[in-house]
Amino acid sequence: MRKRSLAGYADQISVRPGDDIRFMVSCDEGPETFHASIVRLLSGDDGPGGPGYRDTTLDLAANGSYPARAQRTFPGSYGIVAHDPAFEGLESFTLQILFWPTTPEQKWKSIVSKFDESSEHGWGLFTNGDGHACFFVGDGNDHATAHVVAPEPLIARQWYLLAGSYDAATNELKIVQHMVHPKATIPARCEATKSAGGVGSPHNHAAAFMAGAYNHRDAVTPWFAGGHVNGKLERPVLSHGLLGDDEVSALCAGPVPGSLKDQVVIAWDFSVDISTDRLADISGNGLDGEAINLPIRAKTGHNWDTTQHRWTDASEQWGALYVVEDALYDCCWEPDVEVTIPAGTRSGLYAAKLEREGSEAAFVPFVVRPPEGETSARLCVVMPDASYLAYANIEEGFEASYDDQFNRVARLGPDDFYQNEHPEFGVSMYGFHADDSGPHYSSRLRPVANFSPTHGSLWQLSADMHLIAWLEHEGIAYDMICDEDIDREGVNLLKRWSCVMTMSHPEYTSTRMLDGYQAFTENGGRLMYMGGNGFYWRVAYRDDKPGVIEMRRAEDGSRSWITEPGEYYMSFTGEMGGLWWHAGRAPNFLVGNGFIAQGFDASSPYKRTPESHDPRAAWMFEGIEGELVGDFGLLGNGAAGWELDCANTERGTPPHAIVVASSFDHSDTVLLVNEEIGHMHPRIFGQINDRIRADMMFFETPRGGAVFSTGSIAYVSSLPCMNFDNNIATLTGNVIRRFCDPEPFAG
Repeated sequence: MRKRSLAGYADQISVRPGDDIRFMVSCDEGPETFHASIVRLLSGDDGPGGPGYRDTTLDLAANGSYPARAQRTFPGSYGIVAHDPAFEGLESFTLQILFWPTTPEQKWKSIVSKFDESSEHGWGLFTNGDGHACFFVGDGNDHATAHVVAPEPLIARQWYLLAGSYDAATNELKIVQHMVHPKATIPARCEATKSAGGVGSPHNHAAAFMAGAYNHRDAVTPWFAGGHVNGKLERPVLSHGLLGDDEVSALCAGPVPGSLKDQVVIAWDFSVDISTDRLADISGNGLDGEAINLPIRAKTGHNWDTTQHRWTDASEQWGALYVVEDALYDCCWEPDVEVTIPAGTRSGLYAAKLEREGSEAAFVPFVVRPPEGETSARLCVVMPDASYLAYANIEEGFEASYDDQFNRVARLGPDDFYQNEHPEFGVSMYGFHADDSGPHYSSRLRPVANFSPTHGSLWQLSADMHLIAWLEHEGIAYDMICDEDIDREGVNLLKRWSCVMTMSHPEYTSTRMLDGYQAFTENGGRLMYMGGNGFYWRVAYRDDKPGVIEMRRAEDGSRSWITEPGEYYMSFTGEMGGLWWHAGRAPNFLVGNGFIAQGFDASSPYKRTPESHDPRAAWMFEGIEGELVGDFGLLGNGAAGWELDCANTERGTPPHAIVVASSFDHSDTVLLVNEEIGHMHPRIFGQINDRIRADMMFFETPRGGAVFSTGSIAYVSSLPCMNFDNNIATLTGNVIRRFCDPEPFAG
């Protein structure tokens, strides 16, 4: 197997003809050039039985050879403000912060500092590698340094108030550590002092003031952040002079006391402007900082009293900034390939295809949508890039539990091995940060190994290519947009088309997206839900920060990690995260179906119901013989599999909806999702199989609209079977033709 030696990402996910798009590329050691071409993706699955990979290349001047170079990535979240004259003139000083460590055992990680690691000039509070906090100073002179260590070790996931001070008159260092816990049985306060010896003044340097990291440089890069700590940070304050316990405590919350106003240099309050990257300085000196690489906000602080659960109601209790060493928003690479999409380019799915001698190709997919206000077809396909982001760089193939979960051996390919060799590109929302915390944010401004049309897992994009391949084979005209477009433009975008079609797994949905779909169906639009486990988790976008989503795995649902109490509400919008069902908008209201079961060993066929012969729905099955459909497929040899949705009027399935077919005979590894199990009881397992099924559904909506739902992720992967000549293809074609027909459906 050839390896991959290059990767890239784009500055946009969706463009129109005439727009510019830039591609950032990084190459590992190897040949001195790479080749880039812009292609329209027509088919992706080159595995056994698949329709094979196909594309067409756009005739562009940008297609060609480019110099190969390695571009560095610097993960890790932190807060920063550049050096300012306000930091000058310090002599004796006190530095303090509230700290909730998650990996206190790590060595020389910066909690808060103004420190240049390369010259060891500056000062800060650090973890020392033995599980203790320490206060450190260095004068930048032949690496003369000193530090004092708190006597008591830090305990993970426990709040501490740390204060380090430097006495310029005596050259003495002091650290005071308070455990912020009303029932502490170990010493709640401890302190230590130490002479700095021959160390001179740690001041008079241009290093930035940073929370969660320190200033670093090396022979290649003149500045970057290093020494990333993991955990929550709250209320870092720097003051002139030596403060006592009462004064330090007074600076922990609320406005800066008037008696200390003249002494405070900087005081960051992370409970201010939570929905932004601004780190508000409330000292009056205007030293606002910037949050880099999306440290998690709307996190409970040391003073959360549990009486409030929505940060917008009492933001002062959500003053923590959660930093982790492997967070990443934007790789900040330089562009290598810049393209203007030519006028007249058909709407559809495209990619920058990156090739290099001796390497497997890498792809950077993007959507070309129609020109503003125009359409070229009555059908619009929506690429679920929010879901792609949630699964971005998922590592399930390397986990020991993979064989148990999927009941099959993982199929690893060049994309997987490349990802494993480059952990700096960040984790998925199904993984864990380096401190075992759950990732709340995911960005597309980084290489995403599994965002590839040929990825061997046949999950998300690589499975969705089966739908693209069928549409192209059948010559069905379609336009294409993506989730991010709908979040920005809502129903005003969707209403341009008669029929809107999802892909196999539109799991993650923002409020503006769901509102847009709902308004579309309520005003005569036709919606084809071509997958399973759709419209399940609520996410949020940030208008001022393109390409990133936020998600909180709150209360319930099939989760790889669980949101901490008090942190269910999203920092971007203040909305409650979690399942749309728990927000009162179960997917059944929109598409009739809702998530019921998952299992990954084998798929099943559907069997027509007596109701499918009703004239309201019988047209779907024209040209189909027999009662079974989809007893074949590229995912588990059936059309109903992987994740299944079924009807439930209690959750909002319209009472007039028709279940036209249901799957049956699923294996014992296909299990109810955990939100469907009220309690663990032996009797429940004898009842499971009656509930596990995918329902294929149809119902009319107001003003002549309609909805068709497949209820299965595996459905679209049956379309290419038998050279695209099969009953699932026939059924889907019947639905598209009728849904694109302007004749209204009866109410």
